[in-house]
This record gives sequence, C-alpha cells and structure tokens, in this order.
Amino acid sequence: MKEVLDRLEINLKKIRSNKISLEALEEVFVDQRGKKQKIKQLATLRINSEKQVVIRAFEPKKIQAIEKAVSDSQLGYQKVKTEKDETYFSLAPMTGNIRGQLSKKVKEMVEKGKIDLRLSQQKIFKELKKTKLSQNEQKLAEKEVKKINENYLKKVQELQVKKEKELTL
Repeated sequence: MKEVLDRLEINLKKIRSNKISLEALEEVFVDQRGKKQKIKQLATLRINSEKQVVIRAFEPKKIQAIEKAVSDSQLGYQKVKTEKDETYFSLAPMTGNIRGQLSKKVKEMVEKGKIDLRLSQQKIFKELKKTKLSQNEQKLAEKEVKKINENYLKKVQELQVKKEKELTL
C-alpha cells in the first residue's frame, strides 16, 4: 500500500503547477539517437533570481536535444534564451483551460491510486484466507487491514487537495 502512495506522490509531482519545479524537469527524458536519458544525467538544473530555470548541459552539443525535450514535455516551460551552454526557460502563465485539464488529470491519477489501494487490500484478504488463522483472528486481521487502507485513502485525499491547491495558486 505504501508503494501505491509513493508512486502516486511521484506522479503528482510531475504535473505542473504555477511554481517552477526542478523535480518535474529532472524526470524529463531526452532522446538522443534512439537512446533515452533523464535530463539530470545530461545537465545541471537551477533556478535563477529571475525565476527562470537554467539548464547547463554537460556537453554543449546536447543542448538542442535538451531544449526539445523540455519543450515537448508539456510542463509549460517556454524557452527564453540560450547563452553558451546554458538555456533559460520560464513558466508560461496558467490559463483556466490548462488548469482544468491538469485538475482532471490529478483526479484521474488519484482515482487510479484509490483503485490500486483497494486491489492491494483484496490481495491481502486473499492471502489471509490461505493462512491457518482461526475465524476470530482472521476477522481481526481483516479489520486491521481495513483500518490501514482507510489511513492510506486519507493520505491520497490529502495529496489530491495539496495538488489542487497548487494548481489554483
């Protein structure tokens, strides 16, 4: 169940909000001659004083592939300028339409997370039935699993509320 929550949290971080996220950019894949690498393996990322993402490629010849990957990532970053081996990106303003699409995507991810939690619970129940526990012990174990699952569902809800709040800022 923890794995489901962790996976959901990572996926939600990849959805853009109104603030710059280096975490989301670090997960962008750059395609170079059929070989895909994460951007963080090809460049350093930082935020400058003008609230722009600055990407410095380890190898200047890879900067074009990195720029293309960031532009294609649909995270909302727009190229501002390129100087030597650094490229500057700013975050495009979020429109109501984009916000609605992202909110819908968040809800879909959260719903999938809830389904995965229920499937994990069912799997645990099946495993419990295979054990040689007495009926009382089995009921107590199922009750405990349900309580744990409810706690994880609450955490999923909290993640959803947090992400939706980020989208409206």
